[in-house]
Parts: sequence; structure tokens; C-alpha cells
Amino acid sequence: MLQQPRVAPGTLVVATAWQWTGVGLAMLATTATFVVMAVYVWRRRGGSAGAALALVLVALLLWAGTYAAELGAADLPAISRWGDVKYVGLVLLPPAWFAFAALFAGRRSWVNRWTLALLAIHPVVVLVLLANAATHNLIRWYPQDAAADPDAVARPGPLFWPHLVYSGLVMWGSLILMVAALVRASRIYRQVTTILIVSLVVPYVCNLLYNFDVGPFGRVDLTPFLLIGSCLVLIWGLFRFRLLGIRPVARGLVFETISEAVVVLDPLHRVVDANPPAERLLGHPLADVVGHPLGELLPEAAGSVRDPPATANGLPEELEVTRDGATRRYEPTVLPMSDRQGPPIGWLMVLRDVTEHRRTLRNLQQLDEQRRSLLERVVTSQEEERRQVAGDIHDDAIQAMVAVTLQLQALGGRLQDPRSTELLERLAATATESVGRLRQLVFELRPPLLDEVGLAAAISQYARRAGELAGFAVQVTDESAGELPDELRVVAYRIVQEALANVRAHARAGRVAVRLEEIDEGVLARVSDDGIGFLPGLAERRPAGHLGLISMREQAAMAGGWCRVASAPGMGTTVELWLPRS
Repeated sequence: MLQQPRVAPGTLVVATAWQWTGVGLAMLATTATFVVMAVYVWRRRGGSAGAALALVLVALLLWAGTYAAELGAADLPAISRWGDVKYVGLVLLPPAWFAFAALFAGRRSWVNRWTLALLAIHPVVVLVLLANAATHNLIRWYPQDAAADPDAVARPGPLFWPHLVYSGLVMWGSLILMVAALVRASRIYRQVTTILIVSLVVPYVCNLLYNFDVGPFGRVDLTPFLLIGSCLVLIWGLFRFRLLGIRPVARGLVFETISEAVVVLDPLHRVVDANPPAERLLGHPLADVVGHPLGELLPEAAGSVRDPPATANGLPEELEVTRDGATRRYEPTVLPMSDRQGPPIGWLMVLRDVTEHRRTLRNLQQLDEQRRSLLERVVTSQEEERRQVAGDIHDDAIQAMVAVTLQLQALGGRLQDPRSTELLERLAATATESVGRLRQLVFELRPPLLDEVGLAAAISQYARRAGELAGFAVQVTDESAGELPDELRVVAYRIVQEALANVRAHARAGRVAVRLEEIDEGVLARVSDDGIGFLPGLAERRPAGHLGLISMREQAAMAGGWCRVASAPGMGTTVELWLPRS
């Protein structure tokens, strides 16, 4: 928005060097206004975009200030001199405006030394041409009779028009870049964008009318004065809506595409902005809800906003919202949009739809209850079966041992017959071995008194007895925090028992260590031996042992835990079992 200078008519001589009119004084006031704006923006700039906006205002105050001096000058040399100096602000404005628009739109990479060097070519060329008497008139010049004419008008030179076109392209191209960023950021900013465009179009049209000397608009350039309104709108939008600090492009991508419903409220809890999911939740398009209290549109969420803000415990855990006969549940999060100089300027409410989450959680809880019930039934069934089998075998074993003992006693007298010695010795050895095996079998199947002695004591009792039978030393360490629930305690004992049975049957171990410890809110049982071990992968091909029809791993998984086996030839075997406490 650039112009050719004019000499204002109807002047009143105030001093020998200056003559002032109402227009000149108004331009001085315009300059002072731009100075205040520049200081305000510079103090609140908050980043590169704010600094670029301050530079735009500096260019405008230079334009307005030198134009005021041009209007107030009393002779043609002074008028011409201030008209030339005015171009410092005019040529600085396009690159400053471009830098601000690019930074505002998130195009920081565009503002680099190469781009700024290219943008500096035009200002340097124009100012050099004006400073050189031989080329001055290529930009602007006065006719020969201008010295005697108080209304003399500077005529545009042949290079003024390329300068005007170039400056207009840079200015409006930068504005389009900023407007596109605003529109992408949020539909609510379209109102600000519309006001901003209108506030810039009016001064630009007046500037064109002035430069083309159209009617009364050709006498005085009102562009700097009219730009006060444009800058006020721009500053209000930037600092009121925090556009310089929220990166409009990134904000638009997040705000418009996030799956949660997001509502922006003003200090009076009226809707200022909403994303598409929030529109669906509120039941109306954004244009119909802006300015309405949240309590009217979504009564269920009205109590979630507090002033001052409530703590997390003060917010409702869930909101039930019924729309079109369907009820959905939401978790609200309300954050104040604070202002460093006062109370919150608004509220940000995020409503997360947890309907499916809650439904899934209920299903998982039901499945967990079913799992626990099934596990309890399996454990109870196994326990009853083992007790029944143990009782039957125990009775049979006792009868067998009594029968064998009676036979040995009956045959004892025959040991005096030398012919019967070898036969009786074999019979005695077989009977003795059978008795030992029967005693071992009874020991295997007799369930421990877990409720009376506890898991660690029951495992220690079994491990030491197994060590006595198989000839290995046992060390049992208990560092757990207490007893597991009943059904999990039985599972833990059965799996550790099976692991020790495998050690006794296959490991040929000399030492076995059993350790119980607290890990990850559960109990870890580790059975380690120094036996012969086995090849990697064997545990996958042949389960380490079974409890009835369920292997150790399957039993642990049903209880919500895990069981794994690690072994290597000559390095022993380690069985680890982890069960949760709940």
C-alpha cells in the first residue's frame, strides 16, 4: 500500500519552516498511535512473529511521521526531502509484512537470510535511486512550476509503477498466507479473518485512488490513518485469541482432527469454539452454538466448570449424556486458559467418550470372574480327585504293606534252610523295595495342609521330603509379603510340587534351591537345580509336567500368571512361576 506524495492544500503558516493543517495534525496523531502500538507489541511479542509485527508498526510510524512532516513543510525543497525520506517506511513495510505473515503461518523456514536478502533488493534499489539526483526522477518528480504552486503534486516516475505493483503483490500475498492459516486453524477465526480483510481492503483501495489521482481522494493520502483500524484489529485478534502463541496451523490440525469433543468457553461459560465431535455432542453446528451458555447446550457438563477451577477430585468422574435415545459416557477435563495479568480468559473443556472403554472394562471384569470361578472349580475338582485317589491308594498301600510284612514274618522261620536262602533273599529285597515305593507313592498323593501351615511351609515340607527320597540337598527361602488367595495358593503349590517331582525323577541333582519373592504385585516362585539339564526347546516339545490334564504353564495362565522353564545340558534347570496377588 504505497503512494506518491502530495502537497496538502489550504495550509496555515504556523512558523517560518512549517505550516500545519488539520490533516497534518491528524497524521502526527496517527504517528503517535503507531508508536504506542509498536511499544505495546514489542513488550508482549513472545517470539519472532511478535517481533516481526513490531517491525511492521515501525514501518508504518515512519511512513505516517514523514508524511506528516511532508504535509507540514512550508517550501518545496523541504516537501521533496520529506517525501523522499517517507520511502524508508514504504519500502520497509512489504518485507516486514511478509516476515510477520510467514512466521504467523508457521512457515519459519521461509524467513531465512536468502529470502530476506532477496526482499532487501527492492528497498535498496528504490532508496538508492531516490538518493541519486541523476535517477531521482525515475521514482518521483515535480514539474517546473511546482515551486510557485502551493498545491504542487509530485508526479510518478516510470519506475514508480513497478514499485507499486511489486509492493502490492508482496503485501497481499502475505495477507493471503496469513488468512489461509487462520481459516485452517479454526472456523471461529473466520470472523476475525473477515474483519481483518475488510479493515485492510479499505485503506488499500483508498491508497490506489490516491495514487491514480481519482477525484477528491487524490488530494490527501488517508492510508496511514485508516491503517490504525487495521492494526488495532490485528493486535486485538493476535493477543486476545493468543494466535501468536498457539501456532495456528498445528492448532488447526489437532483441534479439527482430534477424536475427543473439545469446547472453548469464555469467562462467562459461553461457547466460543468447538470442534466437529463437540458439534455432534452439542447437537448443533458451531454457528448456532457460539455465544450460548454451556448450561443450555449441555446441562450434564455445566457443573464441570468451576471458577476458580476445581481440583481433579472436584470434577465428576463421568458424565452421562443422552442423545436421540442413546446414552454415552464421557470423562471431562477442564483447563483454565490463564492470563498473566488477571483471571482466566476462558476455559478449555475436553470430553472423552469412554462408553466403549467402560463396556470393554465390564466385559473384562466378567471374564475375569468367570476365569476365577473356573480356576476355583478346577482346583477344587483336582483336590477332591487327588484326595480320593490318595485315600484309596493309601488304604491299598497299607493293606499291601501289612500283607508283605506278614509274609515276611511267616517266611522268617524258613531262613534257617540253606536251600531257601537265595529265594528268600530275593523275596525280601522285592518286598522291601515295594514297601519303599508304596510309602513314596503315599507321600506324593497326600495333600499338604496349606491352610494350617501356609504356602512356604508346605513347599519346604515337600521339598525336604523329596530331597530325602532322591538324595539332594534343599534350601528354601521365603521373601514373599504374605499368603496368596486360597485358589492361587493351591495352584502355586501344585506347580512347585510338579517341578520338584521332575527334579527328583530326571535331574540327578545334588542341590536344589526354592525361593519365594515379591515381584510386580505378585509372588515369584523359582525352583533351581544343578542337575544334568536338557537341550533348549525340549520344554516346548515336552511339557515339564502335568497336574491332571493341565500342564504347569496352562495352570499358571488360567490363574492369571505365567510359568517358564530355562535349562541347558550340564547347567541345571530353573522353573519360574509368577502369580498375581489378585
